[in-house]
Amino acid sequence: MISYIIRRILWAIPVLLIISLVTFGLGHAIPGGPFDEEKPLPAEIIANLEAYYGLDDPLWKQYTDYLWNAL
Repeated sequence: MISYIIRRILWAIPVLLIISLVTFGLGHAIPGGPFDEEKPLPAEIIANLEAYYGLDDPLWKQYTDYLWNAL
């Protein structure tokens, strides 16, 4: 019984990582951006917002931040 529980937990880890990767990928695949509005913002404000929220970081860094914040 203990080995069954351990196997289930060990299978849950990669499954959760795959689900989080798919969710993260779909969030980046949708058209538009988080700061797109009817009234466009100036470029320097968009750059400041992207830096504040880490959207100017590489995707691997954004994904690790996404996982860390999910905990």
